[in-house]
Amino acid sequence: MSEKDLQRVTVTEKFLQYAADLSEALPSSAILVYADVFPGGEELSRFLEHVHGHRLVLVTRERNFQAPSGTEVIEVPEIKLTRLGQIKVAVLIGVARGLFTHEDLLICLSGLAESGHLDSLFILDLESEFEIFAVSQLEDLKEIVKPEVFQRVLSLAIVLATQGREGKPVGTCFILGDTDQVLQHCDQMVINPFRGYPENERNILDPKLEETVKEFALLDGAFVIRGDGVIESAGAYIRTGVVSADIPSGLGARHRSAAAITALTRAVAIAVSESTGTVTVFRNGKIVMEIEKPHPLGPETEWRRAFYAGPRAPSEWPHEPKLAKGGL
Repeated sequence: MSEKDLQRVTVTEKFLQYAADLSEALPSSAILVYADVFPGGEELSRFLEHVHGHRLVLVTRERNFQAPSGTEVIEVPEIKLTRLGQIKVAVLIGVARGLFTHEDLLICLSGLAESGHLDSLFILDLESEFEIFAVSQLEDLKEIVKPEVFQRVLSLAIVLATQGREGKPVGTCFILGDTDQVLQHCDQMVINPFRGYPENERNILDPKLEETVKEFALLDGAFVIRGDGVIESAGAYIRTGVVSADIPSGLGARHRSAAAITALTRAVAIAVSESTGTVTVFRNGKIVMEIEKPHPLGPETEWRRAFYAGPRAPSEWPHEPKLAKGGL
């Protein structure tokens, strides 16, 4: 192991020890660790010994992740995000699943995927981080939308925001839950492409439907999706002029409609901005969270194209020799 690698291992161990000390000194609810930092299960388990005895939540993009005993797992979309973006999505999914509440204080550790070391520590008081989170708006969400449906749609929205469709940016909106009330405020802009199909063939949880959803995301209007994942409509026009005063000025018609429908119903809306690639979550007429699209800098390379392309698991990324030697 090179001296640089040894220094990084030492820093990672110190991060974990410090997180454990903070967890004892503060009324923290959990320690979140971005597990994709560690390229192997054995290495992850060895490092996690430093936080043994604390509530530990691992965040990963790997499907069917084999978590060490005594830990909880949050799967996030297989897309490159900034460090803060990683934490935002993990907290959002955690709240939707009922793992966290707005009263929780979280100690979050993150770093570059497969680098083998941690480099960032966040202490998040979810009740006071109003500039980043408004998670109290989602605490009853699982009564309206199944957590796995919310997670699936959020993942699709982030993929569309990052990749677009056929090389072109895409703007769209997903309205989840309270479907009967939502449809009372909607008109079809085009013939509903999902009408007449059996429910089991139009459920957003079916992986075979992903390409269909991405294609229909090019239509004007919104997707209306039941809480159990069944897609009721695509290309729906939200017919309402009610907009919450809490919505910032400058948003386009899609985002204002998303805010309005969540103010009138118990639904949650996820909007993708065509111009910026930002994914915005709305509930009760308010912005719950914004997830910014990562923008790669520097010259175009095979590594950068693969790193930002998604959706691919970290184990499928190309490996350059200099990374194996510890260089970045």
